[in-house]
Amino acid sequence: MKFNTDTLNTLLIIVSLILAYMLPFELFLISYAILGPLHYITEINWIQNKKYFVKEKYWLQLCVVFALIVAVPALVDLKIVESYLSENLLKITNSIRSYSNMAIFLCLVIAYSLLFIKKVYFRFIVVAIMAILSFILVNESTFNLVVGILLPTLIHVYLFTLLFMWYGTLKKSSKVGSFNVVLLMLIPFVIYLLPYQDSWRKLSEYVTNTYVESNFYLLNVYVSKLIGASDGTNFNFSDIITRKIQLFISFAYTYHYLNWFSKTTVIGWHKNINASKLILLLVIWISSVALYAYNFKLGLILLLFLSFMHVFLEFPINIISIREISKHYITKLNNVKEN
Repeated sequence: MKFNTDTLNTLLIIVSLILAYMLPFELFLISYAILGPLHYITEINWIQNKKYFVKEKYWLQLCVVFALIVAVPALVDLKIVESYLSENLLKITNSIRSYSNMAIFLCLVIAYSLLFIKKVYFRFIVVAIMAILSFILVNESTFNLVVGILLPTLIHVYLFTLLFMWYGTLKKSSKVGSFNVVLLMLIPFVIYLLPYQDSWRKLSEYVTNTYVESNFYLLNVYVSKLIGASDGTNFNFSDIITRKIQLFISFAYTYHYLNWFSKTTVIGWHKNINASKLILLLVIWISSVALYAYNFKLGLILLLFLSFMHVFLEFPINIISIREISKHYITKLNNVKEN
């Protein structure tokens, strides 16, 4: 078998699963702190070179505004920042915080409208209706779970990665690529069936403290409640269900990053990185990793804007992937009916 990007991704899926199985909590922190920032900046650079996949130039500015709505309240929570702000400014940021999930939802809606709605006034109507709807739903637990918790995390790193791979496989009709898509679909079931017993291995104090201080454990809790494995009121590092959910989270994030870096020859995201831009990207990446090493929670907060920028700017290509996959199978279904 010829070793190409598809076979490399088969290997990366397997390696990511094995590492996540062995180190479900530690691998996530390592991947998030080291691979994450490099992924953000290189993908944003690639999306910029692709004209953000939309014609409207104000799309970038909108993403900046929405990312600030999400990131600024977290930044204000830092004591050193809070001490310099007036009481009125603190009230404003606290009021903004409650609408961060609304901002995420509207960013997705606007991405859809820019891609598929040609008439400006129709776009305005759709966005206005969705804004009203999201305002009504802003305190609904299901809305906040899907939009505020799952969309920028597991939907982004697992589902959208799967769809992007699926879309790419359909374009080049690769058997190994199709195998990878199916394999990735089956990973949650593989993890569910895997025997898992690692009570002999104790997590370090640094790992447990980092999970609690950075609120990473909440994603595990929400997923556990969503699948009916718990009532979502507690979190136990040694619980088997907790570790299996973390195994999936760790796998999803690690493979999401590795999958991106494996695509250099496929989508050529590295081609427009000249010497000066490379130095800038390396400085940002090294500084980000150093920040995480110094204080993980501080790094998480200071890089939240960059993290959400890459999530938001990716929305158009996520939507395009869904459209192209749908078109492919609708066309095949129509051909079958005609024959």
